Order: sequence, then C-alpha cells, then structure tokens
Amino acid sequence: MLLKYFPLVLLLAQCLLAAPTSHGATTAKTNDPTQKQLEQEAQNETIKLLNALFRAQIAYFSGVRAKLSPTSQRARDIELYVSRLTEATAEANLDKKNEMWLNIFEEFSKSPLLLNKQQETGLSNDEYQALLTDAKLQEITKSYIRDVSTYFWKMAQISGKVVEISVDDYFNQRT
Repeated sequence: MLLKYFPLVLLLAQCLLAAPTSHGATTAKTNDPTQKQLEQEAQNETIKLLNALFRAQIAYFSGVRAKLSPTSQRARDIELYVSRLTEATAEANLDKKNEMWLNIFEEFSKSPLLLNKQQETGLSNDEYQALLTDAKLQEITKSYIRDVSTYFWKMAQISGKVVEISVDDYFNQRT
C-alpha cells in the first residue's frame, strides 16, 4: 500500500530543489551578518534534509538489493542508484547536491527499480511486491514525514526571523 506513495515522496524531494541556495533571493541588505546567518541556517537545514532523504533511500534500496540475487539486473541497477545517492550525500555544496539529485532523478526516472520483471529480479510479482512493501518501507516513510515536517517547521522559524528583521528595519528607517 505504501508503495503507491513512493512517487509522491520523489515529487516532494524534487520540490525541495526550489529550497534556498547560495545564489537564491537576495535582499537589500546582503552585507547584514544576521541575514547571512539566516541564509546559512536555511542552506544547512536543506542540506540536512536532502542527506536524510538520500540516506533513507540508500537504506531502503540496500535492503531490497540484499534480498535479490547479486547477479540479477535489478540488483545491479539498485547498486548503481545507491552509489549515486552516496555520492550526492557526500557533497557539501547545496547547489552541486541539487544538481546531482536532478541528474540522479533523470537517470533513474526511466529505470524500473520498483517494477518487477522476473528475468531481472528472479522473483515473482507477489514476492517482489512483498519485498518492496515490507516494514522497512513503512519505517522509512514515517522517518521521511518526520524529517520533512521538521524541515518545514525550521524553515518557518527562519522565515519568521527574516520577516521580523525586515519589519524592524522598515520601522527603524522610518523613525
């Protein structure tokens, strides 16, 4: 049942690419240290979320791969996907991390990682579906929801600070 939400998870991860980046929106006071600190906090939170999402996918697909024959085509596909996610996790620069995620998403969007072709997995449809929808998927889904909720809460707090600073600056200029 949770398998049908996987595309939604990927879509939400894709939406995160619109998150703050080092060349994101600028304000009139780009030299303001508080503003720079808030921008850095937003970038750090985005990097933490992306890394959490990558690690969750790595854990999930590594579990799936471990239950497949190591010589199967699907196991090799998953191994490549996991290696790309591992590289993206290791990247510290948010812009480059976003670019890597886009490349991974494009590369594997046509890949049948979640589809069963018995000659590629060595499993029947029922066996492969059971493998994909085991307790690990539910655990990762809960973790994902928690991570995204925490991220949006932190972004709301940072946005509130930005608004507060802007309002204070506005009123200070008027007086």
